[in-house]
Amino acid sequence: MTQAAADLPLAPLQEALLDAAALGQLCWDLSQAAELLAILERGARGATPLARPATPEGLEAVRADLVAGSLAAVQLRYRFAGEEWWDTVTCVPAGFRLIRISHTRARAARDPLSQGEGS
Repeated sequence: MTQAAADLPLAPLQEALLDAAALGQLCWDLSQAAELLAILERGARGATPLARPATPEGLEAVRADLVAGSLAAVQLRYRFAGEEWWDTVTCVPAGFRLIRISHTRARAARDPLSQGEGS
């Protein structure tokens, strides 16, 4: 790793393991309190993500597909409290792995001059 790469600030990343009930609560919370921007089915590495409607109904459909095991992963993009968030939910043997990052903070960490600009 170069010195310049080592000095780059990283955006905070959050990780959690969810059961089906917690996944349901997450989806309900997002449908009630966030502005949904995109729902993307994540397939094989390199495959183009498939978009679902960014609606409460689309969110419920991906939740049901994750729980049924017919969908391996999904990325939820939404705006909450003035920030754009990206949640990636992946099926794992113990339940559902949630990785959350503030895309707003990630952009700011990558380019401090972009703070305050639109998405």
